[in-house]
Amino acid sequence: MNWMLKTVFSAFISVVLFTPLLSGLSIADNSMQINIYGPGESKINTYLAPSRPLSDQTDETQTPSRVKDLHRLIQENLAFLPFIHFVPEKDIIGGAHVRGLAQRDLDFKRFQLSQLDLLCTVGWSTGSSNKEKVELRAFDVYTKRMMLGRGYVLGSSRHVEQASQRFCADLMQALTGRSGFFVSELAFVRKTETDKDICVCTPQGRSLRTVVDLDGYCLSPAWSGDGQQLAMSFVGQSQHEFLLWYEKDSSLQRTTLPGNTIISPTYWPGQGWVISADPRNSPDIFLLNDDLTLGQPLVEHWAIDISPHFDATGKHMVFVSSRFGNPHIFLRQMDNGEVERISFEGTYNTNPSISPDGRFVAYSRLIKDQGHRIIVYDRQKKTERQVTFGPGNDEDPAWGPDSYFLAFSSDRSETYQLYITTRHADTARRIPTGQGAATSPAWKPNTERFSH
Repeated sequence: MNWMLKTVFSAFISVVLFTPLLSGLSIADNSMQINIYGPGESKINTYLAPSRPLSDQTDETQTPSRVKDLHRLIQENLAFLPFIHFVPEKDIIGGAHVRGLAQRDLDFKRFQLSQLDLLCTVGWSTGSSNKEKVELRAFDVYTKRMMLGRGYVLGSSRHVEQASQRFCADLMQALTGRSGFFVSELAFVRKTETDKDICVCTPQGRSLRTVVDLDGYCLSPAWSGDGQQLAMSFVGQSQHEFLLWYEKDSSLQRTTLPGNTIISPTYWPGQGWVISADPRNSPDIFLLNDDLTLGQPLVEHWAIDISPHFDATGKHMVFVSSRFGNPHIFLRQMDNGEVERISFEGTYNTNPSISPDGRFVAYSRLIKDQGHRIIVYDRQKKTERQVTFGPGNDEDPAWGPDSYFLAFSSDRSETYQLYITTRHADTARRIPTGQGAATSPAWKPNTERFSH
């Protein structure tokens, strides 16, 4: 198997967080990517070798705890990728350890005989000021070439977490051409004993924090296009409100709008915030003005129209409407106002989410004798596919920034929790979000870019 090879080292976030090592190394660029975005994606047989010292004079049994944590986090992170298959240590011919870390020191023959595609190594040395230097490499076993190399200095547990995310993002970029899964965040609703708060974490459940905690119910979080604002509806003691949380300073802006309900805010790229409100008794979909007052209607109908969501270009909006008697999914072309029906099966289809690239629409359908399940409609092929299978109910689908991963909420473990699958119905993995029910995931747009 050939891999896409790239220049490997670049400056990291800042010298305050990480000191780059091994800068200046480069590798060839004449190989191909693995395509995980079509059906029948390849499985990459992967082995993360036990860490070892960079110097033979260092006692290998005294591995620092931060290096052990980094090794563990890298394996846990990569396990979220359905195309990665970890080969057990017992299946490695000649033993689990590697004799060295550089290309010339690796016995690729035994790894080829072990049917490996990808070999990752971790080297470390102790530095001054209670810090460790680590070198991470990934090798294409078939070609014996190093496809990725990174160096970091670890001085805290936060550095360990960031290094694991960065390395996995760069490795995914090298393998697939995309890295959004490891450089993005999810907002979601967490239920406590008395209210519902808004929390944020990585798709792997790390860096978990509460960003909005009020006396009432915060619902339906949605990110702005630049990821700097987080909108939500709020049900307080006496009224509904539209809330905007600003990431820069954690400030909160609260607005009351006409009508009795404020439902499912979303961001229209290039235009602003959109919500469903009922100033005339039946909920319709409105664009908010710059001052967050109620603006022009985007969908106005005698039926109930809620849950708008846009693709990354802002050219397409999906929403739920009861105009045919039961809730179904519709799509509006924003340039000409043309509306087409997306869902035809079932009598209860809700929670639509259109992929950033505009091709796929995910939504929840109530299926007899199954409960709610996530359906993905391919607008190009005009076909749909069920991608979750319970048990329990699967709801609230949200596309990742790569239009490949899907987050959703499910009560398959009795209490609602967040899970991740793909548009190809890969086995769902639970996102650890701590105590309390977790629902309504909202994937933050990937605004971070790496230069290599």
